[in-house]
Amino acid sequence: MKAKNIDVALALLEADLPTGSYGEFVSETEPAKGVIELRFNCLMRGYSGWHWLVTLTQPDKRKPATISELHLIASEDALLAPKWVPWSERLAEFRQQLRAEGKAKTDAEADELIKSLVVSDDPQANDSEADSNDGSVQPPLKTRVRQRRIKHSQDDEDQEPN
Repeated sequence: MKAKNIDVALALLEADLPTGSYGEFVSETEPAKGVIELRFNCLMRGYSGWHWLVTLTQPDKRKPATISELHLIASEDALLAPKWVPWSERLAEFRQQLRAEGKAKTDAEADELIKSLVVSDDPQANDSEADSNDGSVQPPLKTRVRQRRIKHSQDDEDQEPN
């Protein structure tokens, strides 16, 4: 049965993936009854240590296995992105570093130093907080009042005798 399962998985990989994105067969496991997982090396650039996982289902051993899912998963030695750290935590660490180096005594001084470190080609880019509404479109003022006046004047015209 193992060779048939590998053939089914290879047919899926050949049909769904670009040429050269998968490699040799790694393993076959049965995590639950009637479920078969086959792993193949991933050869795509930037996915060192990753595997293509083809999941087959075969509830009845007398019938052939059918394709259920195809996943790209990380193995134990896979290259992974670093853990995400919120900006507020990174900023707090940088402020603390500036105080430890003696460049700032308070958070306010650290913030001023950080603002001076920002490099921009646009001289107005540093004033983004003050000018945050300059680029937006403001709605026209008093449009409802104007519409009411127009309506009232039209109503008045209808009431005047000819």
